[in-house]
Amino acid sequence: MSTLSTFSKKAPNRVFIAISLGAFAGIFYAALIPLVLSTITPDSSGLETTNSVQSFWLFDVIDYKMAGLYLASCLLILIMRSVSEIMLIRVSSEVSKDIRKKFYQRIANAPLSEIERIGSAKLIGSINIDVPRIVAGGTVLPTLLISAITLLGMLSFLMYLNMDVFILVMMAIVIGAISYQVPMYIGGRIFQFSREKHDELQHSIRGLIYGAKELKLDARKRALFFDQSLMTREEQILQNDKKANTIIRTTMSFGDLICFFVIGAISFIFINYYSISKEELVGVIMALLYVTGPVAVMLSMVPTLTIASISYKKLMKLLDEIPNEGCHDAEVEIAQWDELKFSDIKYQYPSNNDEPGFEVGPLNFGIRKGEVTFIIGGNGSGKSTMSKLLTMHYRPTAGSVYFGDTKVTADNIVSLRNKIGAIYSDYHLFDELLMELSDDVIDTAQRYLEMLQISHKVKIVDGKFTTIDLSDGQRKRLALLVALLEEKELYLFDEWAADQDPEFKDVFYREILTNMKKAGKAVIVISHDDAYFGTADNILVMNNGKLRQSKDDSKILRELGQKAANDKSQTSTLESNNNTNIGEQSRDALAL
Repeated sequence: MSTLSTFSKKAPNRVFIAISLGAFAGIFYAALIPLVLSTITPDSSGLETTNSVQSFWLFDVIDYKMAGLYLASCLLILIMRSVSEIMLIRVSSEVSKDIRKKFYQRIANAPLSEIERIGSAKLIGSINIDVPRIVAGGTVLPTLLISAITLLGMLSFLMYLNMDVFILVMMAIVIGAISYQVPMYIGGRIFQFSREKHDELQHSIRGLIYGAKELKLDARKRALFFDQSLMTREEQILQNDKKANTIIRTTMSFGDLICFFVIGAISFIFINYYSISKEELVGVIMALLYVTGPVAVMLSMVPTLTIASISYKKLMKLLDEIPNEGCHDAEVEIAQWDELKFSDIKYQYPSNNDEPGFEVGPLNFGIRKGEVTFIIGGNGSGKSTMSKLLTMHYRPTAGSVYFGDTKVTADNIVSLRNKIGAIYSDYHLFDELLMELSDDVIDTAQRYLEMLQISHKVKIVDGKFTTIDLSDGQRKRLALLVALLEEKELYLFDEWAADQDPEFKDVFYREILTNMKKAGKAVIVISHDDAYFGTADNILVMNNGKLRQSKDDSKILRELGQKAANDKSQTSTLESNNNTNIGEQSRDALAL
């Protein structure tokens, strides 16, 4: 796992200091037992002290110099270990932020098609699960280092006391390591399989939340979803975690007892074959008892490190799957344009199971400023793909897009996107106005709130909406407010009026779109509201990925049932005095 290298790249000096302090703490830990043994010697009657006793405060202290050294060592261990762990924990917090930032940037700079392919469940799951696990693995490094150096120091002490004992201990370590790593590897593989199931569970949870309406309408469907999707994956994760934890914890318990097995072997068997003094035997047993602590700590960290390693690999694999869009972020000067032109544009979806993906195009048409263009067609006709090509969320696989005489390229696409506003059917409404808020902007926003009849529900405070917990129609009105405030040159509305009541639907088509048209905006509307097709300057008809164009083609209009296609001034029978007032407010607000 590259956790340590990730930490080192973030703060090499602090990581070096933390590791150094941890190493010194481990050395002092290892020196405590020799310090204690130097003050006692065995005789025929047992253990007795050989140094003079002196009184300090209320205590009698043997060999006060050695006692002072022992106390100083303990204090140094406390300080060095605490500083080491605190420094690395702080670095881990910074690393956690950097990993998430890298993840955010990779998502923000990825092609929309790739984000849709990967899916939000996998992306959110990795942020919420893998990143914390990686950080948790990094934070145990100081303790792991201290324990490892303590163990190394005690092994050196054993080698000094008795070489034969040292050889026995090393043999036990090798055998124990082999018998320990095999089941730990198996447990790690099971944990990895469990982590894969977490992604599937995230997908099921999204289905539970976003499919709540459908599930409430059918008890049998809801029960099947719970049993076959949610609880099946929960059960798989539970069983895998149980199995992995059983293997790992049993192995850890075996590891904890290795030192005691060695102590028993030395105390009851080894002394019958090798010469060892009682003083050496006492030192050996004390040293082995002492290392049980560091060994237990190291073994307890294995699951954390194993899971962190799995999450790190999972995260790196996911990041590798997210390509960069290859666009230059720097804004460039864009010449004035009057028409957005598609020239032989094609978009081909990736093939699936050896079947060619759906293809849209070739598309050849223009969207002019000061005009309203409707895009219509049945489900699966290619409207959504075409709309994402228009807003440049999708990059065409063939053909060229022009804004006036400016061809869309990787060098200028970011600047051109800045001229586009869109409200898709699956839009996201931010709870804050992500723009510079001058007094004029705030005043205009307030007028829009009143014009859209939501000022009694929503206020703007400190650049944020006081609430976005609104009905679907009201949320779309708020999204429209934001879009209008952004003052883009080209707008796309994907079924915006679908959730509006009749009077606001009429205001949208007959007042708002008309005023946007007068303001010189290029307006694109995806709609099934055939009663309002007559308000369009142009109609683009999509069918099976192909385009038929012309508002004036009577055959097309008859097929679509356009009885009002040639009567732009038709007044809706649903208009009321209240509707007229709304329209007047709309004209006044948009005129500003």
